[in-house]
Amino acid sequence: MEIQVKSNGYEVPDTRKSVPQIYSALNENSNGVYTYIEPKVIISSKRKWKKKLRLCVTLFLGLIIGIGLTIAGFQIFGPSSPPSPSINHYDNFESPSGNKTFTTPENYEFRMVRCEIGNIPFKQKFLSFSVKACSDVYLVLTSKYDDEGPLIEIAIGLNGNTRSAIRTEKRGTNIVTFTRSFLNCRRFTRFWVSWKNQIIQVGMGLKENNREFMMMMDDRKLNIVNIGISTGRGTTGDWLFVKP
Repeated sequence: MEIQVKSNGYEVPDTRKSVPQIYSALNENSNGVYTYIEPKVIISSKRKWKKKLRLCVTLFLGLIIGIGLTIAGFQIFGPSSPPSPSINHYDNFESPSGNKTFTTPENYEFRMVRCEIGNIPFKQKFLSFSVKACSDVYLVLTSKYDDEGPLIEIAIGLNGNTRSAIRTEKRGTNIVTFTRSFLNCRRFTRFWVSWKNQIIQVGMGLKENNREFMMMMDDRKLNIVNIGISTGRGTTGDWLFVKP
């Protein structure tokens, strides 16, 4: 019997070996010659699995470290502050029919303006206005028709036009503060104020909920019936209340 080695044939597993290998079967040719096929050895790719395992472990450790650094940064620096509202100033401000204009002198004394601006702001619990002043602009929401009862004071441009605040009494403790220069000595700046559901909100522009920069909860449940305006010592103010 002649044995020849060839590279083709039908491959079957041979379990006689301790190492997993694939051996070919002996096929009988028509001339009585048996052909032995060179075995193909399939070796488990352990190295590849090790590389994959190392890669997975590395990625997992990187993820854990990244999460840890993020948490640490949040605890140290705190959450990022919301972007400050953009400021738009206006020259030669016109007063369309129905809008009301006022001038406040260089002293801290409130002018009550409900009679001039009408009842609509008090029904809507929302007010928009424009003011031109160098600093220290004050607006009070009062629960009486004068400025002697419980009230909310909104101060804009304090400390040389660097800070704004919400207070629960005239020149009282700042409950909410916001650091930013808003006012302009020669141009008008637009603001809005709302007092709904015991929430006092202040923002830029003339539309409610637009570019809010201060908000305060007030659990006193005040019924706002009048509004007063004033400027501080050393600065005058020109005001315009927009018709709703």
